[in-house]
Parts: sequence; structure tokens; C-alpha cells
Amino acid sequence: MARPNKPTALKVVQGTARPDRTNINEPKPKVEAPKIPSHLSPKAKTAFKSLSEQLGDMNVIAQADGKALELLCDAYSEWRDLRKVIDKEGHTYQTTGTTGDVIIKARPEVGMASDAWKRISAMLGQFGLTPSSRAKVNATEKAPDIDPLQ
Repeated sequence: MARPNKPTALKVVQGTARPDRTNINEPKPKVEAPKIPSHLSPKAKTAFKSLSEQLGDMNVIAQADGKALELLCDAYSEWRDLRKVIDKEGHTYQTTGTTGDVIIKARPEVGMASDAWKRISAMLGQFGLTPSSRAKVNATEKAPDIDPLQ
């Protein structure tokens, strides 16, 4: 699978922008935090507010990023809920097989939490919220606009 294209603003702050490879028609949404969706759970709303502020401080959030941030916060809330169950009930449970033997199985919540974590991890990287994804960016106060005539 091919690597996804980087936004031009990210290429600029990384110092890898090249005029011959710049999409002059790339959308440039206004940098501002999206509104918190009313249907999110309380945990997801708290995460949304916190992450919106962090991403705003980094100048990397726009209204257009609201749905992606919503998915990240929803997955995070799901992961937190699943972790509560796992912390309380444990990673495994016992059941009896058809022959009467005791079988130890992984709780379904363990797999579900793993799936949620994979989604969270991918989205954190997309927003530059992990140490390795941040290390790729030489941040400035604000990403400069690309002059298509340069």
C-alpha cells in the first residue's frame, strides 16, 4: 500500500516542499478548532476539547478536521471503557468445553480494546500527536502560505 500524500503545509514546515510537486489547487481550510459534536459521550467530548486545544496550539487543526478528530475521540472513549472492564474482570475468563474441560479464553474486550488502540494510534499519527510523528515536523509559529508563482 502506498504512503498517503502529505499536506503541503506539512512539507513546508519539514523543509521538503518543492514547487514542481506542489498542488496549487490544494484546499487551505481556515485554522480553527471544530465544534464539539453533541452526540459524543462525555469522555469523548472531554478528549475532543483537550485535543482541539493542543492541535490549535500546534496550528494544525481546521474545521475540516472535525470528523477525523471525532473518530479519534470516539475510539479513545471506547478504549477507556474497555480498559475499565479489563482492569476489573481481567484479561481472561474460564469456561467449560464440550468435554467438560476447563478452558481459559481471552475476554472479548481484550480484542476490542486492541482494535480501538490501533485506530487511536493511527489517528494520533495523522494529527502529529506522537513523538515520532512530531519529530518529522520542524514547527514554526504558523505554516506559511505557499505562493503558487514561486
